[in-house]
Amino acid sequence: MTSDSTPRFSITSTEDFENALAAAVEAAVHGDVDVRGAWEFRTGGSTHDWEVNISELARNVDEE
Repeated sequence: MTSDSTPRFSITSTEDFENALAAAVEAAVHGDVDVRGAWEFRTGGSTHDWEVNISELARNVDEE
């Protein structure tokens, strides 16, 4: 996997970030990737390093 420091789209709000994150997680799940756990990565365009933790939540069957 290669990293590209040039964003392919603009994220300028919390809503934009949540939508992009949801799209990435859904695409990975559909690709049979187990997304649960900690994901560490370094950004190419800034001085920040990050860790993202993904935990699967239990669904409330009464809400479905």
